[in-house]
Amino acid sequence: MLRRRHGTMLIVWKRRIYEQIWNLLKRRHEPFVQVGKSTIQGAGSGVFSRQHIHNDVPTVMCLYPGIYTPRIPSYGAHYLANQVPPSFRRGKGPSMHHNAYIMNLQSCGGYIDGWSIKSQHDGEKLDTNHSACGHLVNHDAQNHNTAVYSFSWSEVLEHNETEHIAKRGGDEDHYFSLPNEMRSDGSPWYYDEVEGEITCFPTRDESTPPHLTNQLCGAALVLTSPVSKGDELLLDYCLQEPLPKWAEDWYTSSS
Repeated sequence: MLRRRHGTMLIVWKRRIYEQIWNLLKRRHEPFVQVGKSTIQGAGSGVFSRQHIHNDVPTVMCLYPGIYTPRIPSYGAHYLANQVPPSFRRGKGPSMHHNAYIMNLQSCGGYIDGWSIKSQHDGEKLDTNHSACGHLVNHDAQNHNTAVYSFSWSEVLEHNETEHIAKRGGDEDHYFSLPNEMRSDGSPWYYDEVEGEITCFPTRDESTPPHLTNQLCGAALVLTSPVSKGDELLLDYCLQEPLPKWAEDWYTSSS
């Protein structure tokens, strides 16, 4: 009985998260956050709460924009796409070791390049939505008040399919575009050890292959403790040794 109740609670929790993510896509939603100058010295921009939130229930504060690079298949393969991020591949961003905007998705696998926030297809910015600013949340191992929740966009859209059909009505103006895109730069994805060949991502002019259909994932920053209006959102980056180049001079861990 206890195990069944626990499973039901998880389903309810997940449903609430998906509903909130969906609400943040609505053009007329009231953002929980705003971007301003960070209270952390030398950090640049930061993300702040626009209201007091008790956090009695899970609260999705914002979304993490950028190009998504999926994990490799479960069978024998050597990951190649984790060596060169989309932003560097396009010639306008840092290398993997110097990119402070790489968000590894623990539950979904793969990563989002938050430096690469320009659409690969129409050039529009993926952070046009005011709630798509998770890439600007700064690190604090001791005082963090948010955590990352990764998810499949197909599950979010499927969960809200009824509302999507009823309220959107085919009018694109009612919703923002998704803040994430599947990587489509033609770069190497993985080396297939069975077939002895390299599998690459499609280019932006090619159709999405079957093995990438419905594989787009995203990330949301969920509140873990109450915040007041004006409080800065903070996240424990949980970096592992050896530290990447961009964090060597300032990063501190919780241990």
